[in-house]
Amino acid sequence: MEKEHSFGILDGCRRNSSHPNHANSNSNSNTAAISNLYSTCMRMQPSQYPNREDNINLRSAQDSDSHDVDYIENIYVISDLHTDNKENLNWLRDRCSAGNNGNGKSDKSQKDQITNPTPTENDAIIVAGDISHELSVLEETLSIIVDSLSCHVFFVFGNHEAWIGGEEMDSLGIEDSLEKIEMVNDVCRKLGVYTDFKLIGRCQENPAIIVPLDSWYDGSLAFENCEDLCTSFHVWPWVDFSRCNWPDERSLKKGLIDDIDGDGDGDDNDYHNMSREIISSDDDSKSRYGNMGKIPLGLAEWFAARNIKSIQKVQDIYSDYLRDAMTIEIESGDDDSGEMISPPSRIPGLITFTHFLPNQKTLPDWKEPSQDTFLRDEWLDHPGPGTAAKFAKVSGSALIDKQIRSILPPSATKNKNVEPLKHLHIFGHSHCPKDFVYKGIRYIHNPLGKPSEREINVVPGEADFQLVWSCRKMEREKFYSNDNDNDDTISYSGGDGEIPGFRIIRYWEERGGGIK
Repeated sequence: MEKEHSFGILDGCRRNSSHPNHANSNSNSNTAAISNLYSTCMRMQPSQYPNREDNINLRSAQDSDSHDVDYIENIYVISDLHTDNKENLNWLRDRCSAGNNGNGKSDKSQKDQITNPTPTENDAIIVAGDISHELSVLEETLSIIVDSLSCHVFFVFGNHEAWIGGEEMDSLGIEDSLEKIEMVNDVCRKLGVYTDFKLIGRCQENPAIIVPLDSWYDGSLAFENCEDLCTSFHVWPWVDFSRCNWPDERSLKKGLIDDIDGDGDGDDNDYHNMSREIISSDDDSKSRYGNMGKIPLGLAEWFAARNIKSIQKVQDIYSDYLRDAMTIEIESGDDDSGEMISPPSRIPGLITFTHFLPNQKTLPDWKEPSQDTFLRDEWLDHPGPGTAAKFAKVSGSALIDKQIRSILPPSATKNKNVEPLKHLHIFGHSHCPKDFVYKGIRYIHNPLGKPSEREINVVPGEADFQLVWSCRKMEREKFYSNDNDNDDTISYSGGDGEIPGFRIIRYWEERGGGIK
């Protein structure tokens, strides 16, 4: 592992003030939500499919300034743009042009940026899947963001990107959803959109590692004691079941085993063991999760196994940071005053993201994250309990949460020389906004959704990009008050870098929307 991730390099970046973006570091922008919060707080065949590391975007090699990600200032998130819908596409086009003078630089004052957050060339935006099933629309949409905002864009595919069929895809000869996903990644590579992890803001005060993870659903988030609501699940008209074409479970498993056995790094036992553990984890899924209908068995495990090498590389980065922090502690010792000579080192924050939901707590109908049992009679208190129960089966996978919680070494939270790690997980898919903290991770779903959903306030009518992280040095009191640490209306895990948000569990219920 190269030492480019060490604190020595990080400190060197902090001392470098010659970078043009660094010189303009006072033009920070924040979300409208934070402005309100401030006042609130103060009052193919599987064996041939490429590994994730083969898909690593090489934008840095294409840019004239290859280390520009080191100076990223703000990170925004959004999901489920669904720009097949012309109204959504027009919204995005108007939104990306608002506040910019055509070259990705904001002409707004800082006050205006707080109430109208627009990413600029110094920022990054995470798009957590479901732009379009059409490759042409996908490319047009990403191009609007890249060309209008000039910001760094991260993307992971959603279920709509896996759809095949239709005039465009038939003309391209696409017959397999794995092939389609690889073509989606090709579009991203062409436009300089990141589809693999990046350490960003390394020359700022609060760096972070952004980690996209491929995923699918496997029935593991199904509600307990609700199978009577899913008796017709095998004929439920979920579009994925007709528009996606996957290899069968046997082929998926064989492809993974062949890939593991043929891996050139014979010393990488952790990779081999982790892959085999995931492969074997789906054997009893049918009996555990009830009626699986047409859910493609083994697919969630297949994608999870493909994430392993990227996860290991991120773990290595954290290990480097922690090792350097330990070196500082050992070599600096104490001076005569009894204080450490060297200041504590700051470990990067972790921002993972998937399209699909990572655990049951993130389901639209799970009303209390601290509750481990689904309270059917109390929580399915709306006209569509059957639809809610069926959606839970196709919402995501418990494997996602298992993977994202495996990234940080346990010592990262126990080393006195590093700030406690902040972990945010961004997801999409449900079109039901969420923002809450559960067992140390803040989960955020900020969808644009469909116009009809915005009309009935299932999704905010004022849907917008959400600022979730600032790599720049912040005055904490501008964003959060210590007097509000126990405020249950705020979603915030604490510390520098992370931007607090309003706690959201069931948006339509809390904000007076939905169908009565």
